[in-house]
Amino acid sequence: MEEIIILVLVFLSLLTILCLYKMLDKRGLYFAIVILNLIGFVLSFKITYAFKMNINTSIIPIIATLSVMYIFIIKYGIKEIKNLIKITLYSNIATALLLVIMNYFIPAITETISINMQGTFEYNYKILIAYPLIILISQLTLSKLYQLIYTLQNNILICISLTHIITSLIYTVVFCIVSYIDIIQIQYSLFLGISTYILGLAILIINIIFINYLVKSKKVTV
Repeated sequence: MEEIIILVLVFLSLLTILCLYKMLDKRGLYFAIVILNLIGFVLSFKITYAFKMNINTSIIPIIATLSVMYIFIIKYGIKEIKNLIKITLYSNIATALLLVIMNYFIPAITETISINMQGTFEYNYKILIAYPLIILISQLTLSKLYQLIYTLQNNILICISLTHIITSLIYTVVFCIVSYIDIIQIQYSLFLGISTYILGLAILIINIIFINYLVKSKKVTV
């Protein structure tokens, strides 16, 4: 069942990018990266067992957000990528603050349908700090590394693949180790990061096909 949910999430992530891009063009990419990034933030608290591995489900929307950055770089150039990074950072900070505030909303005694948010994010509070920081580092690394690789190898698909293989170590292995310090043993955090990294490589193949479909009509030099 978990495998089906993961495949559905991959499909919905790409569909979100496609629909917003087709409807709003460049502005759609801004909306897409914010929406998918916030979904990734929430899912970063979720660990699931799928394909005989423990994985952090945030890897799916995170790869989709970075795919938006690749599309933006290829179609519009590297100069405006800073705006995407700023928007992502601001939305992550705002979401972290919102989750902290929600943690202190306690339903009234007479309420029967409200959700008690106290403690929901308190136990894994490190993620509220680690996620915005790791995503920021990953995006900055992506933009710099992609430019470097592009100067050495003028092939979009190769550039994306090599960039992802390197940067994904940050938002999988490093993120898992930092987020679960003092919660689970470090070797289990390491295994969680590695298994999430492996799944991310498989998802990347689907995303590369998708990116190639969207950018084949127009290409710019970074």
